[in-house]
Amino acid sequence: KIDDVFVVMYKQMVPFNNKPNEYYLKFTLKDATGEVAGRVWQGVFSLNDILRNDYPVRVRGSVVEFKGALQINVEEAQPVSPDEVDARDFIPEGPYSKEQLEKRLDGIIETLPKSPGLSFLRRVFNNESIRKDFLLWPAATSIHHNWLGGLAQHSIEVAEQCQFLAKSYKLSLSLVTVGALLHDIGKLKEYSFTGAAFTLTDEGRLNGHMQLGLEMLLPYLEELPPIERAQIKHIILSHHGKKEWGSPVVPQTPEAYAVFLADYTSSKLTRVATVLEGVTSGWTDYDRFLGSSLFTGEIQDSQSGSLFDDLD
Repeated sequence: KIDDVFVVMYKQMVPFNNKPNEYYLKFTLKDATGEVAGRVWQGVFSLNDILRNDYPVRVRGSVVEFKGALQINVEEAQPVSPDEVDARDFIPEGPYSKEQLEKRLDGIIETLPKSPGLSFLRRVFNNESIRKDFLLWPAATSIHHNWLGGLAQHSIEVAEQCQFLAKSYKLSLSLVTVGALLHDIGKLKEYSFTGAAFTLTDEGRLNGHMQLGLEMLLPYLEELPPIERAQIKHIILSHHGKKEWGSPVVPQTPEAYAVFLADYTSSKLTRVATVLEGVTSGWTDYDRFLGSSLFTGEIQDSQSGSLFDDLD
């Protein structure tokens, strides 16, 4: 028997093959430790209203084995208020704590010289709601930085790379830092938080995080000169780099190119690290987001070690 709280995902009402007009519920139950298949065989219509996709629910039932995998047959379910759960019970935590991320964020901002860019970032992140959500939200629901604090971690990585590039290539340090930290700010509106999962909002599906980011920043942008407003907007709109990758415009300033390249690097290398997790030698499986398999740098069953042991 099991009596625990999970988040419900991928729920479907499925007709029985041999029972006309009768149905069962098929879904996934998830917490921070992993996922398990779930089924409802009786009381389908009443439990269907309780088992809401992306929301926490207390389930009671039995654990069985089906085709070599565990499955929970749910007999009872009770909705759980998002206020009663801890997001960490359902969503993996990232490598950095909220306090570490906040310290790095403030450190990046305060390294800027006294400028409109410094004042702009202070105003944005002095908004308690923006700061709180920025430090909690993931950067995505899959592929890269899809954990608690992932948005802040990704944005900080982009900003740190951009600050290095600014010094190397004589870019505007303030402009590139503003663009780097805020390029994905619209994800705070693109995703909603149920207490147990992040899910796309209707507005997010319709307009995407670039447009939503611009709308969020308009009250702050109004205080800047027109050309500075235009350059910040351009970085946000062009940070995917290509129109076929989702940007309505391509980068057309040095700072926009820097943010695009740093964003690409952060997302791709984080995906590389995820694919390599648990693989100690040889090749990984093919990853469709990278478009390739990855070689670990070591030959399976090798007795001689790696040429790159000095990198450990």
